[in-house]
Amino acid sequence: MEPTTHLAHLRTDLDRMLATPAEHLDALVKACPGWTVTDLLGHHAGVLRFATAQLRAEPGSDLVPFDPPEEGVPPLEMLAVASEELLAALADTDPTERRPNWADAPTAAFWFRRLAHETAIHRVDAQLAHTTPDPIDAALAVDGVDELGEVFLRRAWPRGITGTGETVHLHATDDEVASGQVSGGEWMFTFHEHGVDVAPDHGKGDMAVRGPAGQLYLFAWNRRPVEVECFGDPDPLAFWAETVRI
Repeated sequence: MEPTTHLAHLRTDLDRMLATPAEHLDALVKACPGWTVTDLLGHHAGVLRFATAQLRAEPGSDLVPFDPPEEGVPPLEMLAVASEELLAALADTDPTERRPNWADAPTAAFWFRRLAHETAIHRVDAQLAHTTPDPIDAALAVDGVDELGEVFLRRAWPRGITGTGETVHLHATDDEVASGQVSGGEWMFTFHEHGVDVAPDHGKGDMAVRGPAGQLYLFAWNRRPVEVECFGDPDPLAFWAETVRI
């Protein structure tokens, strides 16, 4: 997925978060125990401020500090300001240039992708607190599972994400995936003592999860409930939730 497409999804999901009704700001966020929507919006504003600081940094520099959102600012206003600053920084950034990041990614395209996915997941979190979430675009969802494997599970062992040879196969069932309009949509995760191997393969795993790409994306990021079919032993929902903690 190109940075321009990531940016378009980011804009859409920021708008959805900013449309949170004020009367639901005290609602609890199921995926983040102990958090209200206010806490979630404040957290996300901080993430955006951090990313903006990296995008404004000199190419090739180390991670730079950032000014956290001011205390006492209403959460929707805080997020609106952080969103505006971030989108301005992205507009000024050539995604092929270097920018500091925590994943050793070679270019600023990392931030276009990471922020699209961070925002997509938290947008769902915010909407789930008060309504039925808008569906997740299939191509974005496939890219999101790819990113989980390429960025986060590449560092599985230091995060304590290991196993004893268990395999989990994910299979997206969307028409866009079946027709080839969206490429990819299948993954084999192999958990071993040194971490996790991820391959874009069809095959039979010890466990399998099938469903729309958007639901697999939420499954992979441990959002529940999800509308998927599960097969194998142990139960893949329980295994993933206990093993993949990010």
